[in-house]
Amino acid sequence: MNLLTHIDKIHIGGIKFSEKLTHISVQQSSAPVFSMSELLHQVAEKNINIPFLCASATKQVPTTSFCVDSSDFSQLQQILSQSIFEDLDTKVVPEVGLCTVFPHRNSLGLLGKIIHIFGEFTFPLYSFSTSISALAFTTDFCLLDNVAEKLETIVELPRNHAPFRQEFQLKQPQL
Repeated sequence: MNLLTHIDKIHIGGIKFSEKLTHISVQQSSAPVFSMSELLHQVAEKNINIPFLCASATKQVPTTSFCVDSSDFSQLQQILSQSIFEDLDTKVVPEVGLCTVFPHRNSLGLLGKIIHIFGEFTFPLYSFSTSISALAFTTDFCLLDNVAEKLETIVELPRNHAPFRQEFQLKQPQL
């Protein structure tokens, strides 16, 4: 791999990792008998946090991907086991992590380079989402440190960059 010099690196605002999550992709396999909003409503009723959510459609088939804390997955399984959701094609990947890169106005060029790194080092990429302020990728939780190491070959972090991982986790109390 051709490493970039310090001058060639893309300046970014930072990189953050999530706690261990479970990734769920939901695809409708037949005519819609439910709405995604109904599923999300039931998730909200159980106070299950969704730190990552994205949607796409290929060949008119909508797919929604989202992550929940691994400790909330059994509650989510109870929701998905209801008959209203039986026509869903659901794929679950346990133990993923969300890597969020704050591009600091460099998102287009940086997105291509990040996807290139994922491909070059065969890091699994389960889903990703972009915005003006963040690029978020889900991959295997155990690979997050390796991903950061490879990303540091193309990006320059701020001098006082906070740790990649959160030092604590907030959990909403059950009412």
